[in-house]
Amino acid sequence: MAHWGRWLAGTALAFGLGSGTALAGGFQRGVADTDTLYEPGEFVTRLGFTYVSPERGFTSVNGVSGDFGDYTGTYRIPSVALKYGGDMGACVGNYTESFAAEGDYSGLPGGAQPAPIGGGSRVRNLEFQSNEVSATCRVSYSANGMRFSLLGGIYGEDFDFQGESLATRNIGATLPVALQGALTRANAQLLLPVSVSVDTSDDMTVGYRIGAAFEIPEYAVRAQVLYRSEVEHDSITGTGNVASTGSAFVRLANGREVSVPTALGALGITAPPALLGALPAPGTVLASGLPAFQNTATSPQSLYVNAQTGIAEGTLLLASFRWTDWSTNRAVVTTTAGASSVSPYYWDDGYTASIGIGRAFNERISGSVSIGYDTGVSTGAETTYTDLYTLSGGLSLKDTWAELRVGGLIGYWTDGSQSIDRGAIYNGTVGDDWVYAASASLKLTF
Repeated sequence: MAHWGRWLAGTALAFGLGSGTALAGGFQRGVADTDTLYEPGEFVTRLGFTYVSPERGFTSVNGVSGDFGDYTGTYRIPSVALKYGGDMGACVGNYTESFAAEGDYSGLPGGAQPAPIGGGSRVRNLEFQSNEVSATCRVSYSANGMRFSLLGGIYGEDFDFQGESLATRNIGATLPVALQGALTRANAQLLLPVSVSVDTSDDMTVGYRIGAAFEIPEYAVRAQVLYRSEVEHDSITGTGNVASTGSAFVRLANGREVSVPTALGALGITAPPALLGALPAPGTVLASGLPAFQNTATSPQSLYVNAQTGIAEGTLLLASFRWTDWSTNRAVVTTTAGASSVSPYYWDDGYTASIGIGRAFNERISGSVSIGYDTGVSTGAETTYTDLYTLSGGLSLKDTWAELRVGGLIGYWTDGSQSIDRGAIYNGTVGDDWVYAASASLKLTF
């Protein structure tokens, strides 16, 4: 059974891209590389990098069909693991980007998402990320060719958010009293297009993970369950800026928008040159350093189960399952200088499963292939995260003290829709889309 021992050290390859960790639905990005706890060798370090390209775009917005480009951005997930220990106990320190998201809606009609019913700001782009630093330990007991392990540790996670929305600001109060009265009598408004940008963050919040594992090394059997606790970022604060994005205009009573000189001419008023010169030019910063904050952001609890068993000489059957409590993600409310914008989600819980085969071809080369499925968490308040089907594979090249792993994944996203009657700000549809990913890691054993 010598092949089993050699292959067991490379098992995490199949669970990496094969389980679709970077594509596990919702805002999930990377997870702590605790697989190094089972790697042979007193000191082990693994550096990893994953590139993901999700190609998701709207096919219609509020009933208007078109090709508006992809609003999802490509992203990169770093992973660092440092393990120290032996058969009966070990600890690993990890760093990864745990949760993140990015949306660029500048390709939609009007250069941003539609405004909510009744008016308000329109989201142009947003981005957030959370980085995790953790320490996890394993304590094991061996008997009759079997090994039982308890796992536990803590992690710290931060939170950073940047976003920009488009809106209009009523600047009629800056006009001379006579002009204010003329606009009021005509039921017209002097408006200035502006962008509101925010940059908020929260410090490290501490959570924990706990689990257990069972192994029969002779037959390459391993089953593990690992729970990651929820953490709440409830002190998200920062600053906001307001800048003009275009020239001021007048909105007439019938909704028509005209230039300031045209509007004043229609009212029989000659626009004073000094007045026109005093209006903010595009790009003018109107306010900066405004107080900004967000409602509580929850990184959800999750339960991860994976298992493997030998089914033939040098061949493994691999399986994994993950539950993530995404139903805690209801809505994001961002407030700047008293004005709020809302991004609704109202997600369901997420479930991700995969099954695959791993094979050791010789002493130095092994590979894996797996298929996966992720239940979409979107419920119709937004429609990005629909059902996802994945096919992935990986290759491992080993030497006595080093191992290089490379892998790839292709995913098929099903179509979906969002609607105002299901909590969305606007109606929209997405078609069948694709996701691509590539990964590489280097392990060194001392």
